[in-house]
Amino acid sequence: MKEILFEHLKKGDEIKHSHMGSNPLVSGVIMESPRQGRGLKSTILVNVKGSEVGYFDEIGSIYSNQIAAVKRDGEWCRVDQKRLNPMTCFPNAMLANL
Repeated sequence: MKEILFEHLKKGDEIKHSHMGSNPLVSGVIMESPRQGRGLKSTILVNVKGSEVGYFDEIGSIYSNQIAAVKRDGEWCRVDQKRLNPMTCFPNAMLANL
């Protein structure tokens, strides 16, 4: 599986994230660019598909380090989390379900 840097994410990307809990990962669509001004945002606006795990679909902010994967050219790529927060890493079992 390819890996993509967080700063290469853009508005409209499909993502998998752990905002609704760690397992299973929930999909969503990025509603704003993570790059704003001179740096990267620590929270970004995402259309969260909570109905996948029994919650509501809604648009809200999630932490940047909760994004595990992004869909590029029809395949899922891991998002490099080490540059955001070295203490945050996703277990291999969670990433295997992508």
